[in-house]
Amino acid sequence: MSTSLRRSRFSGRAVELDSMESAFRDVSGGRQRSFLVGAEAGGGKTRLVEEFANRLSGRALILKGGCIEQRESALPYAPVTAVLHELVQLRGAPAVKSFVGAEGARELAWLLPELGESSERFDAGIARARLFEVLRKLLEELARETPLVVVFEDIHWADQATCDLLRFLATRLKKIRLMLIVTYRPEETSATNALRTTIADLSLSEGAEVLTLPRLQRAEVAVQLEGLLGRPPTPALINEVHARCCGIPLFTEALIDASGGLRRDFPGSLNDYLLRAVRDMPASTAELLKVMALGGPHITHALLRSVANKADLELAEWLRPAILAGILVPDHDGYAFRHALIHEAVRRDLIAGEKVAIHRAYADVLERGPVPSYRVWHSVALARHWYGAGQAENCLRWAWQSATEAAATFAYADQMEMLKLVLAVWPEVDDAIVVIGADHCKVLELAADAACWAAEAEQGLAFVERALAEVDVGRDKEQLAALLLQRAVMRQHALIPGEIADLERALDHAPDSTRLRADGLGQFSRALILRGEFDRASRLGDELKDLSERLDDEEYRIEALIVAESLEMASGSYHIDSLWSVIDRARQASIGRVEVLAGAALLRALLETGKYPQVAEIGPAIFARTVEFGQARYIGAIIGSPLCRALLALGRVSEAIETCERMAALDPLPLGLVHVFECQAEIALVLGNSDRIAVAARSLRSLPPGPQVASRMAANLLRFDIESRALAGDMDQSATLARSVLTHCEKQGRVSWPLLASAMRVAVDTNQKDVARRFADLAARSSCRNVVEEAELLGILAEMSRSTGSDLEAWEAVAKSWADLSRPFRQAYALMQAGCAAVNAGQRAKGAGHFRRGADLAHSTGASLLGNQIETLAEKARIDLGNGKEGGMPKAPLGLTDREFEVLRLLAAGQSNREIAVHLFISSKTASVHVSNILSKLSVPSRGAAAAMAHRLRIVDPA
Repeated sequence: MSTSLRRSRFSGRAVELDSMESAFRDVSGGRQRSFLVGAEAGGGKTRLVEEFANRLSGRALILKGGCIEQRESALPYAPVTAVLHELVQLRGAPAVKSFVGAEGARELAWLLPELGESSERFDAGIARARLFEVLRKLLEELARETPLVVVFEDIHWADQATCDLLRFLATRLKKIRLMLIVTYRPEETSATNALRTTIADLSLSEGAEVLTLPRLQRAEVAVQLEGLLGRPPTPALINEVHARCCGIPLFTEALIDASGGLRRDFPGSLNDYLLRAVRDMPASTAELLKVMALGGPHITHALLRSVANKADLELAEWLRPAILAGILVPDHDGYAFRHALIHEAVRRDLIAGEKVAIHRAYADVLERGPVPSYRVWHSVALARHWYGAGQAENCLRWAWQSATEAAATFAYADQMEMLKLVLAVWPEVDDAIVVIGADHCKVLELAADAACWAAEAEQGLAFVERALAEVDVGRDKEQLAALLLQRAVMRQHALIPGEIADLERALDHAPDSTRLRADGLGQFSRALILRGEFDRASRLGDELKDLSERLDDEEYRIEALIVAESLEMASGSYHIDSLWSVIDRARQASIGRVEVLAGAALLRALLETGKYPQVAEIGPAIFARTVEFGQARYIGAIIGSPLCRALLALGRVSEAIETCERMAALDPLPLGLVHVFECQAEIALVLGNSDRIAVAARSLRSLPPGPQVASRMAANLLRFDIESRALAGDMDQSATLARSVLTHCEKQGRVSWPLLASAMRVAVDTNQKDVARRFADLAARSSCRNVVEEAELLGILAEMSRSTGSDLEAWEAVAKSWADLSRPFRQAYALMQAGCAAVNAGQRAKGAGHFRRGADLAHSTGASLLGNQIETLAEKARIDLGNGKEGGMPKAPLGLTDREFEVLRLLAAGQSNREIAVHLFISSKTASVHVSNILSKLSVPSRGAAAAMAHRLRIVDPA
């Protein structure tokens, strides 16, 4: 009897394979498609991809790369390097160079030395963007020859830089014959920010499809078992295996022994399931698997031969049992564990002495020079292996080098991890300063800087505090200033007090005429603008401008211009052309940091001046630049906020939701979360969802009460509370909150126009004429900085007319102002009020036209609640919106029956079920049934909410 099982038959996944086949036909026709294949550990992701690749039968060029789990550190761009290596193996280095040209090959040589000499990277800020563009060009050229399938496996182990590249490719590669397949474990998304961001962005990209592989059903397990056994399994075996393996393909394989029987003595953990086959191997094979476990899930034959110190034939003889047993899978240049779980189990089974010896063997081989398995990230592997071998000094040297390489490619999170490794071994190394040429405090400073750009504020603040405890205040004033600036920016993004004090102290210690002082002036100016302290920000901005000229530094000249333009916006002067010019200068100078800052300022200016189509057009590209420059988590939500708001203003609600989801998926720090939660509330407001508004408001309140955005948050929270209570039917509470707006505005010393508009509407709806008059007076006294605020002012004054008899001309002017700004939701509300005013003035035809147009706009934007409200008002006016003609009012609105509408009218008048029953000559039980039906159809939780909705929608006459 054979000592090994057959390979498991591919089972299930027919729907998924059909989807992938269909997508490949799109790809063959010239349309780029992406697939995200998610499954729990052992769920069959790799096998699905293999089956699909087999079905293509030479119809495409297929390139595969996998991510490697590194507990101590990461291997940046590991799957990309593997893809390039496979391409060189298939086509040869000269062919690859011909696709990207000499300069492109020099960029790719950073990842694959076989391509020749690498480029010189004087400016790290633009190097990553060049690398991304070269990779994009390479894939486009390959796809011109033949349909191209690129597979990135196990991205739950990907480094941040690889995730950023994936998002870049998904958004930039369009209309080419490319199919991108990405596999991941969904259960890892809660722990890894990079994975959450990447999955969210890829799933929302054009042509993307998410495949979540379910567990196998009983019949599918039976097919799998038949493949394993080579014969049909008995029903009893199928039942028992299905009950125990829970439909996870890898578990099924683990439960069957080499003779085809069901394991009776297996222990209760998956780790032991997986190790069962390993422990059945000959001793020499088992020892070799241990060596491979610390080298990664894939290792080339050449590297394994060197580490194991075995001849080729002897090595092959030792490997063969593991290959036959399905533990290892060979490819053209090496071997891989069949499944990541097998690799994990073998690694976990190692004892301390084995780990030290194996790590040492790898390190000794790698010290002789780079090998294909590790390629450009040779230094990361050496740092990791020397650390595992307990050789602190060697680990220190290579971790320091790898941190430098990671910083050069914007892999900030990877840089931080390598610097953490430097700090971990520092106490064990004599003369560590001599080894790396930097003192402990400098390493902490660099780690804090990497953490800042990686948006790891908690870790970054810890690094800064440690460094501040070590810095010599009297001697190292410049280093002290740099650390204070780092702490200030992390305090800002974490909404922690003390930011301004840090900035003041940093400027006190920053030497004159230095770049460090320029950094401080720019950072301080932006912090003050965020808080609304414009005069002080202006003085610092002027100093920055003067200093940039003395330094003859283009970066700070551009930053001074951004500060100046931001201050102009605060005073109501918008220079859109100037901001475009600033962005062009930043791009020409290849300075990514100020390019992103200028992009943020431009989007804000366009948003505030009502140029929403332009924001929607350029916003995605500016957002993409934050990814290219490694700043997506740091500033992505702040860039995404105006884009989301512009899309919402334009009535493109689904796109706004997608953008908001992208922002949230970045897992930003609290300052970014302010923008995320505000956008969530704004979207819910348009959709008329009071519960979602309340949830977003609670999320906002859960953030630290930082002074950076305290005024903004207070105004928005008050507005969201007013709106959510009104939508929920609690008009008394909404009115109470609206009255507090006057006190709020007096305390803040300025007007929030959206807040004032919400409060005014509720004041009129609740018949608070004196309060409404005070709101109108306040609005009339306040200055408008832009056309959007002018439209808000028109709306507030028109609302005031509703308390005495709605002004048709005023509402038509409001509707026109919002139409001119392409804001359909606000236009629809104004048309509704204009329709009411027209009907009240006896102009029914005009009223019908306003109602009809308003309802169409509301429904087209997804604002169904507003659309229903407009239709109900038209019905009360006996205007039929269906055919454009006046006529009799339908029997009952909102899908209610005639009897339910009668019950609603009585319920809204405050009658109990018994009183309704008496009035309508029905039983109390029947009345109760009608009330339950009404609550269900109106999607409200209580009688009070139903009554409030009836009054708000004006489908019943006021008492």
